[in-house]
Amino acid sequence: MDGNHTQALAEFAAELCYEDLPAPVVETVKHIILDSLGCALAATTLGDGCAESIAVMERLGGPADSTILGTAKKVAAPNAAFANGALVHALNYDPIGTNIGHVGVVSLAAPLAAAEAVGGQTGRDLIVACAVAAEVTARVISAVSRTGRRPSETFLSGQLLTYFGAAAGAGRAFGLDAKDMENAFGLAMMQMAGSRQITMGGDPPAKAIYGAFPNQAGVQAALLARAGLTADVDVFGEPAGLYPAIYGGGCDTEALVENLGDEFFLTQVGFKPWPTSNQLHPAIEAAIEIAAGGLDVGDIKAIEITVPTNRENWCAPLKERQRPKNAAAAANSIPFCVAKALVHGDVTLSDVTAVGLTDEAALAAAARTSYGLDDQIRGAKIRVVMNSGASHNAHIEDGLGSSERPISVDRLTEKFRDCCRNGATGLSGERIDALVALVGTFERQDDIDYFVALAGGDAI
Repeated sequence: MDGNHTQALAEFAAELCYEDLPAPVVETVKHIILDSLGCALAATTLGDGCAESIAVMERLGGPADSTILGTAKKVAAPNAAFANGALVHALNYDPIGTNIGHVGVVSLAAPLAAAEAVGGQTGRDLIVACAVAAEVTARVISAVSRTGRRPSETFLSGQLLTYFGAAAGAGRAFGLDAKDMENAFGLAMMQMAGSRQITMGGDPPAKAIYGAFPNQAGVQAALLARAGLTADVDVFGEPAGLYPAIYGGGCDTEALVENLGDEFFLTQVGFKPWPTSNQLHPAIEAAIEIAAGGLDVGDIKAIEITVPTNRENWCAPLKERQRPKNAAAAANSIPFCVAKALVHGDVTLSDVTAVGLTDEAALAAAARTSYGLDDQIRGAKIRVVMNSGASHNAHIEDGLGSSERPISVDRLTEKFRDCCRNGATGLSGERIDALVALVGTFERQDDIDYFVALAGGDAI
């Protein structure tokens, strides 16, 4: 492709057709849709900041173009994208990218809001829009992750690196041509944010809804571009595009265009088995392995956690991480979730609720945690020392749910069912079955109206 990487990605996003998608890509996109929807529905009751987000977006209103998931409420497309983006990521349970970032943050909320606003969209149309959002996001992430670089110390990759994917997915649903898609990228860059300051010192509840902002920005960018506003700049290049401005250069920007259209990076997406940051998963799995061997948690003297330096933020400040103040903080605490896994043999949605945060047995175990840093290891090591002097050890390099160790389709489907059962609408088993079947055959659906009605909580 001629031109810069921004132009190449814009052309790809505008011109991708369903027939261009290999069958494994279609299946992965349908899994992303199902997983993102499940996370959103569970967050209607369990997600920090979601009730406030829904209430404010409903108050802002606008034309009743797009549905807020898990409700029967319809608002303007950017407002629905905000609410649904908050819902999808609030539980930190949504699909992840390659080592860093969250592909799932924008792979459903922005494309769905735009598609519903346009009207007349088929299942294939939505699959393509979601594929565009996921692929652009995966490539923006890969330009950082495949260099082996650590994420930015000062920006949240899960928010910062998703703005262009949101604009691409929404733009594809709105039918933007390549030039307008390029303008949408420029307009998305103007709204780009994601300071890591929100995570420093314990993760306040607002951290949970950072997914709202790129989705709203992406839909707004696409709408402005469709209205004729130009912003055709190289959003990735020198001197002040994404990578030089945030990462000081040194990123592998060829990842943005390498085999574009022939190879799909979105197939490397990971689906989470636990409702926490994926940075916790090796430690959680190691703790589960130890617990499965039989453990008298009342006899634990010390729990020693060893992780690479780039995971220290999920261990420190230790006192706050041992006793998190809210669900968002709990889902980002290695000490707390390791304690949960040792005490209960698993970490579930109930563990990161208000009730779960007061679990005295887990809090007592968490108080015995300490952590060390070792950049010679991958993943996490856990050593549990008993009062007798005996110890139990486990080391997990790549956590379950990573692209190296994907969870099964059966487990993904059961995760969706569990999320639905925790949602505000209290979906019946029949309705959950209908959603699973519908998403599984999305490419054969003549319109998305029934999906939206099921997902939105309308009476059927």
